Parts: sequence; C-alpha cells; structure tokens
Amino acid sequence: MDIIVVISQMLELFLILGLGYISVRTKVVDQKFGTQLSRFILNITLPCLMIASVAAMPNDTDKKDIMLMFLISILFYVIMPFVAYFITRILRVKKEERKLYMYMTIWSNVGFMGFPVIASIFGEGAIFYATIFNLIFNVSNFTLGIMLMSKEGKNALNLKMFLSPGIIASLVAVAMFALDIRLPDILNNTLKTVGNTTTPLAMIVIGIALGGISIKSVFTELRLYPYVIIKQILLPIGAWLILKNIIASPYILGIVIIIIAMPVATSTVLFANRYDNNIGLATKGVFITTLASVVTIPLISYLIL
Repeated sequence: MDIIVVISQMLELFLILGLGYISVRTKVVDQKFGTQLSRFILNITLPCLMIASVAAMPNDTDKKDIMLMFLISILFYVIMPFVAYFITRILRVKKEERKLYMYMTIWSNVGFMGFPVIASIFGEGAIFYATIFNLIFNVSNFTLGIMLMSKEGKNALNLKMFLSPGIIASLVAVAMFALDIRLPDILNNTLKTVGNTTTPLAMIVIGIALGGISIKSVFTELRLYPYVIIKQILLPIGAWLILKNIIASPYILGIVIIIIAMPVATSTVLFANRYDNNIGLATKGVFITTLASVVTIPLISYLIL
C-alpha cells in the first residue's frame, strides 16, 4: 500500500468538500439544495454504487469472508453502544448531549467517505464488503440511531424506513453475489457511472452543511479535540489489537479497521435536523472529524496496514 496515494485521496476529498462550502457561502446554492442533493445521493447514486460493486468482486472471492464480514458487522453494532456510552463518561459529556455523542461514535461515515477511501486503498472489489457493513449500519441506524436522536425514543420508529433504497440495494447486492447473478454490461456500466458520482456529490453535501455554521464556533468546541483522538485513533487501533487475533485475512481486517477509523457519519446532521436535536453540535462533530480524517486515516493506514 502506498501511503502517498491515501494522503492524496484524502486531500482530494477535502478539496471537493471545500467546493461545497464555498458554493453555499457565496450563495451559489443554499442549504435546501444540500438537503435535496443528500436525498438524491441516498436514494439514487449510493444504491447504484452498491449494486455495481458486485461486478468488481474477484471471481475467487471466498464466501466465508462474506459471512465473516456479516458477523463482524453485527457484533460491531451490538458492542459499540456500550463503548460509546463509556466514551461519553470519560469525556464528561453533558447529559443533554450524551446521546448525540453516542450516535456520532457508533455510526461512522461508511457510505459517503468510506466507500471511496476503501476503494482507493483496497480496490473496487472492497466496496462490496463495505456494502455488507453498510447494510448492518442502516438497520441499526434506523432503529437504535433514531431512538438516540429522537426525543420520542422508540415511539419514533417507523417500519417503512426499513424499505429505504440503501437497505434494498444492499440486500440486492448480497443476493446477486450469493446467486452469482451478473447484469448485462450496459446496465452495469450505467449503474457504475451513476454510482461513481456518489463521492464528489457526497463531499459537496458535507461542505454545504458546514457552510451553515460559523467556522470559528467549530474550533471552540473543546471537547471534540480529545473526542477525535479517542474515536479516530485509539478506537481503530484498539479494534485492530483485538481483531488481528480473530480475523486471519489481512484484507478483511484492513477494510474493517478503515471503516472504524472513518469520521462521524453525515447522517448525524440529517437526523439532528429531522428530530430537532442539536444541529450545531452535530455539524461541528462532522466537520472536525472529517477535517481530522485527512491526517488520521493515512496515519492508521500506515500504522496497521
């Protein structure tokens, strides 16, 4: 693995994010456009990317690796709520902000940033493994995630959310791989072309969201500094120390660790907005961790891969 490639990829993503920020600050677009674009990504481009990833899988892929990724993903989202709560206590997070910090810790940016970064490090075939992780991400996010972010708790749950395009696309991709279904080239190429727009569009959405807050106020949120160290350095290193004794494949292990090292999910801002939570803190968390990831992801890649 060439660490320069990883650094270049992270810088490129952040520069695209900057375009989104500049566009909203110069009033080329507004926050409403960012919301609509986010919906377009979640419902159109990201599902296309997931399904197209099946064609990029090597023919000799071991199905045991697929099952292992399922198991690791499920265990991760079962264990992480307890880890997240422990982190909030270490940081002495205010009671009213505790659930938001837990959400930021549990759900990292698997789709928007995770997919392109993982593809740049491990190749396009790795996106399929990230799709499996993203499937469990969505299931847990639309259950426990909503319960944490909504003041109504479990009463805010809606079974229709499980029919989201992201979950459906994840299931379709897994089924296609399991049944060895291959789409016609013209259809798969179309899905891939549309799916490949996910990365720049997603970073632009993050930039637009960040354009709605004062940058100065972001850097005065002092608790986020130790939080970044714990979430994006200590947590992935700790996970590596544990999982290296469980996962024999360096390839699968690397994908899992890079996913864990991702910054806070952009859905934090979307959910905070939807459920009238602390939008300012959610946006600050996304910004600081995304900015830090330009350094932390190459660092983690260098240390453990």
